[in-house]
Amino acid sequence: MRVPAEMAEALRTYAFITGVSVNEAVKSAIGEMLRTKARSEMVEAAFKSTLKQHSVALDKLAHL
Repeated sequence: MRVPAEMAEALRTYAFITGVSVNEAVKSAIGEMLRTKARSEMVEAAFKSTLKQHSVALDKLAHL
């Protein structure tokens, strides 16, 4: 994975100060993002996609 040089340096500094490997810090950050943010974003994206795919049928059902 490529990140800007400034971010990579901050990550190395964080890893050094906290005593974890850069790999562990990245895995932890990704895990946290997936637990908190990604789930709701994936649900919202799936919902929007479903609405778009079935918009004609949903419009017809709305007029019943």
